[in-house]
Amino acid sequence: MGRIAWIDNCKALAISIVVLGHLESIYLVNEVLFSFAMPAFFFLSGYTFKRSASAPFIEFIRKKFRSLIIPYFGFSAILFAFWFLVRRNFGLTGQQPGITVPDVLLQIVRGVNSESFVTPLWFLTCLFVTELFFWGLQKFIKKQPAIWAIILVLFGFGIYYWFYMDIQHFSHAFWNVDQACFYLYFLSIGFAFSSRNLAERLFCNLKRNLATALVLPAVFTVAFIARESTTTTWQILLLQAVMCNASLFAFIAIGNAIPQNKILNFIGQNTLTILALHIIVQSLLRGTLLKAVHLDPELLQNSLGLSLLLTLVTLAALVPAILLINRFIPWLAGKRKVR
Repeated sequence: MGRIAWIDNCKALAISIVVLGHLESIYLVNEVLFSFAMPAFFFLSGYTFKRSASAPFIEFIRKKFRSLIIPYFGFSAILFAFWFLVRRNFGLTGQQPGITVPDVLLQIVRGVNSESFVTPLWFLTCLFVTELFFWGLQKFIKKQPAIWAIILVLFGFGIYYWFYMDIQHFSHAFWNVDQACFYLYFLSIGFAFSSRNLAERLFCNLKRNLATALVLPAVFTVAFIARESTTTTWQILLLQAVMCNASLFAFIAIGNAIPQNKILNFIGQNTLTILALHIIVQSLLRGTLLKAVHLDPELLQNSLGLSLLLTLVTLAALVPAILLINRFIPWLAGKRKVR
């Protein structure tokens, strides 16, 4: 499948939101941003999954190993080196004291994130497991109602685990199988949209996109207010599902409404490198602002304006790294070398 402008738009906006979300800690902002940013990546992966869905198992694993697993361990080696040489020596390790090298290496093997060794690369192992789940469902279950029943059951379990993990002190399973249960739904929705050309049919009109981008945020707002005012588990989970779906489709409509442009195309085509390396840039920016400029930590975490500015700085600072990787070691970003 060739490049699709609205997909690059959505990927560019989503990765920018992830970068922004890792800079600030404003509760309401994070509730809005992360309700759709990561689901959007899985939706878009599902939208482009058609060739993989019909591939033989060995071919499927080989392709995903090249595009996901090699980048995971390659970028993990870079993040580990940065942690070993910089983060742990300058008070930037995280909230858990006494973290050791074996602890970090074990975490990398487990493919998960933590407060002590912060890595956004959990997404790659989670996407691998999610796509493997979906490939298996498509291969071994022929009836679509049965497939969707399994997906919805796993989604219910996943959203419960995701929403209550901090409250109940759950930990992430190996290679984020718990999160794969949640994100499988969004990948499946993306695949269904692609198979039935729903994106082209539903988001082909600018006025409809703008209307969708106005109505669905209102639905999100009502669901959010209702969720904050209830303590009933099933209502919380149902309202969380409504929030995720409403914000996701509003986001897709916005991505379709934006005209194609070179900046979003560039960012959208290099989201993996940005995902992997933005933590390094942000750590250096934080260290400079806190230790050299003596900026108030509260301002750094709670100023949306400053976070937006630092997001732009982070993206701009990563351009040379993106160009170097694409030119000399494209395999690190899951790409083939252009001859």
